[in-house]
Amino acid sequence: METTVEKVISSGDVMEDVHILVQRMGGIRRFIQPNDRVLIKPSCNSPYPFPATADLQVIRTMVELVRNVTDNVTVGDSSGFIHKPTRKAFDGMGLTGLAKEMGFPLLDFDEHAWVHRQDGRASYLTEVQLTSVLDECDRLIFLPTMRTHAWARITMALKTGMGLIPVPHRKHMHRTALEEMIGELNLYFQPDLVILDGRRCFVSGGPDTGDEQEPNVVLASTGRVAIDTEAVRILQQYDAANLEMAAEDVPTIHTAQSLGLP
Repeated sequence: METTVEKVISSGDVMEDVHILVQRMGGIRRFIQPNDRVLIKPSCNSPYPFPATADLQVIRTMVELVRNVTDNVTVGDSSGFIHKPTRKAFDGMGLTGLAKEMGFPLLDFDEHAWVHRQDGRASYLTEVQLTSVLDECDRLIFLPTMRTHAWARITMALKTGMGLIPVPHRKHMHRTALEEMIGELNLYFQPDLVILDGRRCFVSGGPDTGDEQEPNVVLASTGRVAIDTEAVRILQQYDAANLEMAAEDVPTIHTAQSLGLP
């Protein structure tokens, strides 16, 4: 069955946009059950504001939606390796203040243990270390933004998982077959819901800074391949750098799709 992608033209109120998308997807109770332990993983690569990182209003809205079902909600990430420590990124993007205001735990994965995982389906990334926080949660929500990437072409839903692994793994991936390994990384976890904020985007550069455009859309899906494919098509409408190919042929997307990931 084809994984669907819901899209809205932003109303100008991103909190309303997210509510509309979640309702179209079947409502928050489709994804979260009472007493579930929920991890929200936004894009927190750097201390820079949206679209370099997730908009605080999107994070706020998802925390509130989850709390309609369960109080067990945590937000966490590990920043890009040139923006360590992660707390610097949290502070710069305003997430530390939001966590204090709303009273949710904010986790820096670098301060937690890593657990070893293997998957024989991978050609390059046959083993990996993942944050142990994943083992303590029942549900996973990704909140990426729409961005090009100077080395990986795109950094959206499929690349959100880079924050779940330690820096040495990321550096090795950057030196090896980065795009293919990002696709394979997604074998090791499955988000229950992805909300991709494309109201503004990078069409060159990235992940930290780049030339911006304003597609003014917000997307939702349960599939990383599906949502990134749709997002690439949107970026192509703005002549985004290094995307002169069918969306399905972008190496990260192609690799993940060939592995059967939605």
